Order: sequence, then C-alpha cells, then structure tokens
Amino acid sequence: MSSYLTHLKRIKHHYSCRWIVKYDKNKRVREVKLIHNPVEYRTFSNARPLHTIKGLIKILENDRSISNS
Repeated sequence: MSSYLTHLKRIKHHYSCRWIVKYDKNKRVREVKLIHNPVEYRTFSNARPLHTIKGLIKILENDRSISNS
C-alpha cells in the first residue's frame, strides 16, 4: 500500500474523486478502490463509506504505522 500512498500524495485528483476501503479480518487495509461515479454508488443498498483524498491518506498512513509497529 505504501506505493499507492505515495501516488496519492503526488498526483492531483479531481475534487469529486472518492474511494472505498476494504479491510481483512484483522482490520488491516486489504484493498482500495476508486469510485468513478460516487453519486450513483451512494444509491446502492450495500455501499461502503466513501472517503476523500485526505481521509484516504490518513487511513493508509495509520495502517502503515500499525504494520511497522
């Protein structure tokens, strides 16, 4: 995940971009997906929480610090 974290910090994304985060059984980040149409995604009954770029970077940094401990 650290390479994706570096990518997120370097590249400017559109302000409307949103991501979802999937976790494994140990509450560690397993997968990150970019949602191309967040307005439509929110209407799904099983939609995961959407994160902005700042929120996603914070989640990935916390996950990295836990893995380094």
